[in-house]
Amino acid sequence: MARLKRALRETPVTHSTTNVNDDGRPDCPGIPCPGWLRLGGSVTLAGTAPRRKTRWFVVIFAALAASAFVFSSAGTAFAADTPTPTPSASTAAAQSIGVWVRVAADKSNVAGVKVTITGPKGFNSAVVTGADGKATVPLDKPGTYKVALDASSIPAGAGAVLGTNPRDVSVGVGNQGVPAYFLLGSAATTPSPGSTAKPSPGSTSSGTSFGELALQRVATGLIFGLLLALASIGVSLIYGTTGLNNFAHGELVTFGALVGYIVSGTMHLPGWLGILAALVFGGVFGYLQDLGLWKPLRKRGVGLIPLMIVSIGLSLALRYIYQFVFGPGLLVTPSDNSSFLTLGPVHLRFTDVSSPVVCIVVLLLVAFALLRTRIGKATRAVSDNRSLAAATGINVERVIRIVWVAGGALAGLSGALIGYYQPINWETGGSILLLIFAAVTLGGLGTAFGALIGSLVIGLLVDLSTLFIPSNMKFVAALAALIVILIFRPQGILGRRDRIG
Repeated sequence: MARLKRALRETPVTHSTTNVNDDGRPDCPGIPCPGWLRLGGSVTLAGTAPRRKTRWFVVIFAALAASAFVFSSAGTAFAADTPTPTPSASTAAAQSIGVWVRVAADKSNVAGVKVTITGPKGFNSAVVTGADGKATVPLDKPGTYKVALDASSIPAGAGAVLGTNPRDVSVGVGNQGVPAYFLLGSAATTPSPGSTAKPSPGSTSSGTSFGELALQRVATGLIFGLLLALASIGVSLIYGTTGLNNFAHGELVTFGALVGYIVSGTMHLPGWLGILAALVFGGVFGYLQDLGLWKPLRKRGVGLIPLMIVSIGLSLALRYIYQFVFGPGLLVTPSDNSSFLTLGPVHLRFTDVSSPVVCIVVLLLVAFALLRTRIGKATRAVSDNRSLAAATGINVERVIRIVWVAGGALAGLSGALIGYYQPINWETGGSILLLIFAAVTLGGLGTAFGALIGSLVIGLLVDLSTLFIPSNMKFVAALAALIVILIFRPQGILGRRDRIG
């Protein structure tokens, strides 16, 4: 008994100290001792391994705190740099419409154009576009407003209005800078105001022939398809390696657009730095998402449907964080709108040339990495058969982590480049999410090269459809074409047919 008591006293116990009574039993007054088990005279002391409950919470909290600090600083700078619209009444308006008039061919701004806005309860206001082709109309109440461009105020040589004029614009509560954009066509054969002349056969009412418009749409469609491909490849790689349909991928695109705006629009640094920052911080954001959220859920064996629902919740949360920090209005990233290259009827700005070049270079690097590098081959192996890849010694978790970094970086780059083409807001990525999914599905689920082909097809369909249908229905045309193609080829363009039996 004395030897037993001495052994118990000398045995180290993790996390607690246990006193021993005279009979050799541990002293645990009022409760059973989990560290004591007596079977047939033998004594066993059971310890408890240290638990690391707070590690993931610390990582997530640190990421959110850093993001909030960066975005709050940018939001403050944006509020300081952005001129406040002149209110139409004694108090500032809670809503506004942003008018922008440009020439369709070279995207040059048109100044001195009169635009009239009418709305609920006799609202009537008229504005004239400034040197940047823009004007802001403060609104006292939400509702549907009719925006009409006065054709007689269009400068000579700018052309006629393309699309609907006047048009209805819906403004919600607190919506600032709701877009009302007008494009003007070439004035080669545009009749003067009040003239009854009709366009010549084969030309549009603006004097631009159908063939010239088609070539312009092909150019813009290819550019949009390349931008869409950067985001779509990330979705395809993530789906191929994890099986997750990530509905929060659009917010990675928005994140990149906002980073590009902060660097170029708020800090007034060169555009290439904004693109590089969006690429880097997009990859970091993807890494943190996987580290703090998706990897723990995978370890717990959460099913794909619950994971998809989590991604929807994450998407909504990020959208409203962006809206809270940057507001609901439009943000414009500075870009060079001057004509840079002319190919027949197609006039290209510097951005129209540089962005596709960046996209092509990055896509070639991605293709080289997937086909020639060890990590690329491992990624394709995990995408093809995850269990077999793990059995052959491939570190599946490491591959998934790299895929999340690459997907976030590509999405961030896509968002930054989109910001040079159009004003952005808190739901820029969400507005093209369905097109991203359509491109991935059309090209073939889980195939990076299929996502590229699908993106180019969707981009061309979206822009070419505006030759026949209103521009606000162009996304419908692309999705309808997707349905028709999948009826005849369910696996997509580059997808493989599933083997049954």
